[in-house]
Amino acid sequence: MKALTQQELQQFVHYFAPILDGAQLQDVLVNDRGLALGFRKDVHFWMILDLVPNAPMLLLFEEECPFKKGPKAKPVGLFLNSHAKNLYLTGMSVQEEFGRVVKLELRNSSSDCELEIRMIPKQCNLIVKAQGKQIAWERPLDLTPPPVVENPPAPRTIEAIHEEWLQEQGTQKKSSLDPVSQWEKQKEKDLIKKRKALSEIQKQIESDKEDLWYEAGLYLKTHGTLQVPEHLKTCINDKESLSWNIEHCFSKAKQLAGKKDGAKERFDELVVEIAKLEKTRYQEKEKKPALVDLMHKADARGRKLHLDNGALAYCGKSAADNLALLRQAKAWDYWLHLRDYPGAHAIIHRQRDQLISENDIQEVAEWVAKESLSSKSLMVGQKVAVVIVECRFVRPIKGDKLGRVTYHSERTLSFTLRHA
Repeated sequence: MKALTQQELQQFVHYFAPILDGAQLQDVLVNDRGLALGFRKDVHFWMILDLVPNAPMLLLFEEECPFKKGPKAKPVGLFLNSHAKNLYLTGMSVQEEFGRVVKLELRNSSSDCELEIRMIPKQCNLIVKAQGKQIAWERPLDLTPPPVVENPPAPRTIEAIHEEWLQEQGTQKKSSLDPVSQWEKQKEKDLIKKRKALSEIQKQIESDKEDLWYEAGLYLKTHGTLQVPEHLKTCINDKESLSWNIEHCFSKAKQLAGKKDGAKERFDELVVEIAKLEKTRYQEKEKKPALVDLMHKADARGRKLHLDNGALAYCGKSAADNLALLRQAKAWDYWLHLRDYPGAHAIIHRQRDQLISENDIQEVAEWVAKESLSSKSLMVGQKVAVVIVECRFVRPIKGDKLGRVTYHSERTLSFTLRHA
């Protein structure tokens, strides 16, 4: 199985960081191959750290853990049980300056712990830091900036990675965690449960039982008899003395009032939790801020193509327009160029974490070919090569012909033209 790429690791953290935020670490399973960290947040999540040297993997499963505990304890496992267990996950991020490195932050009101997970082939490791102490799965090596990867492969989906790993383990069980549908399904369950609890607490708050008990105690104290009005008889125990009943009624009233105060606090907490769940529930569906029109921002002329995934592609009318678009593009936008066809290039303007598929790239390439080249230059069925690179790696050549650029860290895609 191939190790996780940088883009796949970032995709993993982007999907699961909000899901695990605030989850409590309750279990630590260790064997010769790696660890399974059991987090609890409404349901039980298992984060698998498969520390195989050549192909380390980071995965997440729900409820059932496809990981067997080893017969012998490991120092890292003992350290986690001692310093990290029962702490809450407060941060999960990729340390991009070092490549495939994920940082987990765990804490509570009195202590904290940091996990550094290195998913770098032949340098995979887990380093745990807590209370001024540090322990590692393997002897740590100094981290250096990652090498530039030319023509990186298209990222696999999280579900495909999970299934591929499970098949390699020899189990037929498929991943039960779909990063979108399962998350939405679980949030719906949580909302139903919390709304039901909110309704019950509301009834408890609106109840006046403590007033009834207080009235009964006051009546007994004032009249000195166990003969009380009909509506107070449920509060009286005829087998006990007057003094016992007076004390019991006032004690019961105080107890119910205290419970009501606690119910009010829990009610407020539930309102906040429900609001947070509803916000998280729709965060993937909420529309992100609209992309700025690069053509207008660059004061350039040209054409624009709307992609189905929301990204925008731009093709300048001249070399000067293309240069103006490049200078206004974001670092993570894509610069696309038809190899062997001078002048035929475009900018794909996207959200920072938005993935652009090969089909999208092919659509833009064909659009550029149609917009900027003569109909005789390219034909349906002709094979073409497309160079695509993030705009951060593209630089205009000073003093050279307008529009000439240099670039690095590119990848090349080849395909057959579908449209003229």
